[in-house]
Amino acid sequence: MLNSEPLWGIHWLGLGLVLIGLTLFFTAFYFRRQSKRLSNALSDLYALNQTVHQDSLDFLEHSWPILASLGCLKMEANIEWFGEKKCIFFGEKAQRLGKRVIFNIVREDMRFELKVILNRKAAEANSLSFLVIKTFVNILEQNLVLKHTEILTSQKRLERYQLFVQHEIKNIAQFIQLLSEQVNSIQADKDKIRLVERLNQTLPMMAQRAQTTILHMKQPLSKENESSELALQSVLKNVVDMYHLEAQIVGKSQVRLPEVLLTEMFKNVLGNFRDHALSERLIQIEVQNKPETKAVQIKIYCKRDKHQDEMHAERLFEPFWTTSESGMGLGLFLARELLKQMNGQIQFEQQQEYFGFLVELPLNP
Repeated sequence: MLNSEPLWGIHWLGLGLVLIGLTLFFTAFYFRRQSKRLSNALSDLYALNQTVHQDSLDFLEHSWPILASLGCLKMEANIEWFGEKKCIFFGEKAQRLGKRVIFNIVREDMRFELKVILNRKAAEANSLSFLVIKTFVNILEQNLVLKHTEILTSQKRLERYQLFVQHEIKNIAQFIQLLSEQVNSIQADKDKIRLVERLNQTLPMMAQRAQTTILHMKQPLSKENESSELALQSVLKNVVDMYHLEAQIVGKSQVRLPEVLLTEMFKNVLGNFRDHALSERLIQIEVQNKPETKAVQIKIYCKRDKHQDEMHAERLFEPFWTTSESGMGLGLFLARELLKQMNGQIQFEQQQEYFGFLVELPLNP
């Protein structure tokens, strides 16, 4: 009996060592599996972002399967994208228990409010799942920064172009001044002949530079912001005739606004119908005063095809986004920016049979 006690002790010691080994093995296996899962999820997020070319809306729309696999039960995304608002729901609509986490991402005219419902494990701040979710938010925020940088870069290019135009005007003015001084100072016939020969060589080049510059300077800058009494139906008719559109204008209104800005705004809006091969359809334009809000509403719409897909309203005012082969994706963005200068606004509307734009202008800005 006494000899059996050491044997039992050795037996229990061996069993304990086996249990400890199994525990360590399964613990290492669990963490290795979690680490691999984390690595795959992060790789999938970065690969997806590259696939959609850092497009914030597409990245958000296609990232849900990855987030759902990490413990996201539901997500509500409230989006404001260059003036257009949209709400998207992901996951089951039924109410599910979990921790609610809210992320706000804002950059100029782009805003995301993400309301995420997480399960217990994913909601832990130190969990691997929460780390991937934070990475998702960081990628989305970085995409907004890139979009904003793209817009600023384009604006800088425009500013540099305007500076170039001003520099060309200065050069042309100096050339004319120098020419005038030479003409006034020359007396001998030989000098006059040499001047004419020199002008035959220099004038064509200066004339070409002047023509290129003057094309962009037809309207003095001081007149762009000068307000005047305008009949909206006349401004609309001029733009309709300019683009050879089939349109019916109903209603009248008088506004006091800068004619240059107002015309340019309508050119960008109605030009959208021309660029998308809608010039042959009848465009309805309704003008209606709203005395209670001291505003006038202009509704511009046309009939849509039965088989036409629903338009991406949140994309229409995004700069550099277009479905037209001839467009640059700036028309509606510029229209909205011009309306801001006139204290106006624009929004896109679509129904089952019609689609178009609702423009609101102040009667007394």
